[in-house]
Amino acid sequence: MTSIRLMDSDPDKAKRTAAAVRRALEASPEVVVSNVSVVPNRRGPGSRVYMEVLLLEANASSPIGDAEARVERTDPSQRGSRRSALPLGKRALPGR
Repeated sequence: MTSIRLMDSDPDKAKRTAAAVRRALEASPEVVVSNVSVVPNRRGPGSRVYMEVLLLEANASSPIGDAEARVERTDPSQRGSRRSALPLGKRALPGR
């Protein structure tokens, strides 16, 4: 069985995210979600949510069509605030 682990520094946000992921997975006729457990984070105030996902085998008598699950974000995305990992330096290369 496949496992999914969701982690966040905010325990409530981790639980809300896990609930949204679970709803999205349960909407698909191809999988079954089971054994959802919430574990406190050892290094801080956050938590980890584990869930197992079982892929159902398609029967020849009942084919499973393509299914799409969509989860909408309500929090603002942080993609717009990118910065370089290291500042650009003006160091000369050796031998030049």
